[in-house]
Amino acid sequence: MFPSHRTREDRVLDKVRGVLTASGFDEAVTLSVVEPALSDAVSPWTDQPALRSLTPVLRGADRLRRSLVPSLLAARRTNESLANDEIELFEIARVYLPQGNDLPREEKMLGVVSGRSFAEVRGAVESVFDAVRIDGLAAGEAAIDLLDPSQSCCWRRGAAMVGYAGRLSAEAQARFDLRGPAVVAELHLAPLIEAAVLVPQYVPLSNYPAVSRDINLVVDENVRWAEIAAVAAEQCGPFAEAVLYRDTYRDAQRLGPEKKSLLFSVVLRSREATLTNQQADDIRQRIVDACGRRFGAVLRAG
Repeated sequence: MFPSHRTREDRVLDKVRGVLTASGFDEAVTLSVVEPALSDAVSPWTDQPALRSLTPVLRGADRLRRSLVPSLLAARRTNESLANDEIELFEIARVYLPQGNDLPREEKMLGVVSGRSFAEVRGAVESVFDAVRIDGLAAGEAAIDLLDPSQSCCWRRGAAMVGYAGRLSAEAQARFDLRGPAVVAELHLAPLIEAAVLVPQYVPLSNYPAVSRDINLVVDENVRWAEIAAVAAEQCGPFAEAVLYRDTYRDAQRLGPEKKSLLFSVVLRSREATLTNQQADDIRQRIVDACGRRFGAVLRAG
C-alpha cells in the first residue's frame, strides 16, 4: 500500500465539502473583486482598507475582497432576481488582507450564505467542526455590525476568532438589495487545517450503562448557553459523557422580565461501575448550585 499524496489541507477541505454538500449546499465560485460599497459593508478580519485593482474585472468592482460574504450575497441577489427558489451556497477561496506597503496576506476562508434559519446554519458549521474533530472552540457573541445581535455568534479558539455566523440585520439586507432574509457564516480555514484530527483515535468503551438527568434553569437573558454548558461539564467531572441543549423558553409573566429558562440534559457514565441514582442526583445538584453561584440561576419549578 502506498501512502497518500494528498496534503493535509486537501484532506480537511474534502471533509468540509462533504459535510456542506450533504447538508444541501452547493459550491460556488465568485470573483475576488467586489464593489467598494459591498467591500465596506463587512470586514471582520481586518480594519485596513481594501486594496484597489487598477484593472477591474467588472465595472465598479475594483476592491480585492477581505471577506467572502459580499461576493456570496451578490450571488444570492442574482439568484433571487432569476426567481430561483433554493439558494444555499458555500465557497472556499482566498481573501486579501492588506499589510501596509507589503503584499496582502492571502488567507483561505469558507463562506456560507443561506435562506435557512440561524440555528440550521450554525448546526451545519458545527458539523464541519465535528467532521475535522477540532476541539477547544468556544462560542460567544459576534460583534459584527452586519448581523442581528440576537441571532449571531462567533467561535474562538483561545483568543483568536475562528469564524462567525448570523442572520443579516434589516439594514444589511437592504444594503445588499436582498428580497428576503439571509444567514451568513465565514470560517478562517488555517486554524481548522492546523488543529484537525485526521486519524480517528481509539477510546475504550465503558461496560456500564449511562445515566441522564434533565435540568431546567431560569437565568438572566444575557447568560449564554455556552457558559451554562461549561459549568455543567466541569461539575460532572470524569463522569461527563455529554451536555445536551434541549430548549429555551421565554415568558415574562411566568419567569419575570429579562428572564429565560434553559432546558438541557447531562449524560453521565462511569468506567468503573454503574452510577447509582443518588450519585446522578448529587451531580445534578452540584450543577444547579454552581450555576446559582455563577449566574444567579434557579431551578424552574413545574
